[in-house]
Amino acid sequence: MTKNALVAPKNYEDCWKRVGVWGDEKPRCERLKEVIHCRNCEIYTRAGRNLLERPLPEEYSRDWTEVMASCKEEEDLGTLVLVVFRIESEWLALPAEVFDEVIEVGQIHSIPHRNSRILKGIINVHGEIHLCVSLRDLLGLELEPDRETGAEAGLYRRMMIINSEEGRWVFHVDEIHGIQRIPPREMQNVPVTVAKSKNAYSRGLFSWKGRNVALLDEKLLVRNLARSVQ
Repeated sequence: MTKNALVAPKNYEDCWKRVGVWGDEKPRCERLKEVIHCRNCEIYTRAGRNLLERPLPEEYSRDWTEVMASCKEEEDLGTLVLVVFRIESEWLALPAEVFDEVIEVGQIHSIPHRNSRILKGIINVHGEIHLCVSLRDLLGLELEPDRETGAEAGLYRRMMIINSEEGRWVFHVDEIHGIQRIPPREMQNVPVTVAKSKNAYSRGLFSWKGRNVALLDEKLLVRNLARSVQ
């Protein structure tokens, strides 16, 4: 910014830099005896106001118009931030906000006198005991015994932990892609003609890398997990 950008009479333009508190010319400004500091002077205040009210350069206005338009477009899209993962051959997703962490596969301890396909047992995570459940059984996903898993496929199973008002839940996944951002316009409705249990828990479908991914209804999922362990 040049000095000419400040709109002020020539007799006191930049006077605070010459004879004011930030200047070294003498004699010093007589007004300092009254106002003590240039920031208390109406001349300094008026110059600052003129600086803020000056017309914006055309390129500055154009650049910021594009930036603000881009931000508004992104807000309007309401992009969904999802964690994409695979169980058996099915690709699934849940909102990233429900996840606490991803951990290595740990030892599951069975619960005496409990016989449930969904509740697998309890697991120690960082010194805390949590319930370990099977989303595969809850969603009714078919087991694929011939599918390559683990090191054979260059993949590693993990355990994922989600948090809810009903507590924390730990479950196995066969593969984790990570976080994916999906605009709502890419979300499709679940076909009502499909009777698979997985689709009963889905609130939308989207395409990702040539695959159909089911976005699970996290509230319905947790509600039925809590019901299954009662």
